[in-house]
Amino acid sequence: MTTVSTRRRVLAGAALAAGLFCSTAPAFAALTSPEATAYVVSADALNGAAAVPPQPLSTYPPGGTVTEIGLTVGPFATNSTLTATTAGDPAAGTSSASATVDQLGITFGPTLTAALTGVSATCEATPSGATGNGVIASGTVTVLGVPTTLQANAPVNTGVTVAGLGQLVLNEQSTDANGVLTVNAVHFTLLPALGGANVIVGHVECGGAPPAGTVPMINTKVGVIGGSLAAATVLGTAYLRRRRA
Repeated sequence: MTTVSTRRRVLAGAALAAGLFCSTAPAFAALTSPEATAYVVSADALNGAAAVPPQPLSTYPPGGTVTEIGLTVGPFATNSTLTATTAGDPAAGTSSASATVDQLGITFGPTLTAALTGVSATCEATPSGATGNGVIASGTVTVLGVPTTLQANAPVNTGVTVAGLGQLVLNEQSTDANGVLTVNAVHFTLLPALGGANVIVGHVECGGAPPAGTVPMINTKVGVIGGSLAAATVLGTAYLRRRRA
């Protein structure tokens, strides 16, 4: 018969093994599979003007690169190529996205304009988290002929107040409850007089997930029998066998 002290040692060993397994298991994101989104421009309706849906738009799955050569729609105008790319790997639980345009002009009204060059938003995600960056090489916002220079390669969530326009954020970043990172290279929030709209340039989203086929190493819900933990782990069983031998 197994003695009380032996049972205690077995249960202690089982609990230790469970703790080791739990401590080394990765903290996966809440998503069940990786995902990503990328687009270069979008805008809410501006003073009754038609809204601009995200374009060019790429999403993963299925992923791929979508390009648009030149653009004149809503407040946006450019002769440059707009490029949006997404990709992912379910086996690894990873995803990536990028949105770029070399030059872009934005007209908010007869006295408000913006000019951006070298816009790039990127992100990468793994099962343990996501990172990204949204930058411009240069940019200005002009109100009544007075320009405001925008910071190149700005730190995360750099806010800029522009009189007569509203608020803009450079390298805007946020992460939701599922671990999905959203990056906007430039995000304008216009004053109510301008429709209170949101204008975004360079948008990406990335979320990782557990690698396909991942199986938990141990069930963290341990049964209770007669007020004692059920010593059903491999470690406990092996110990009992050695004692009986």
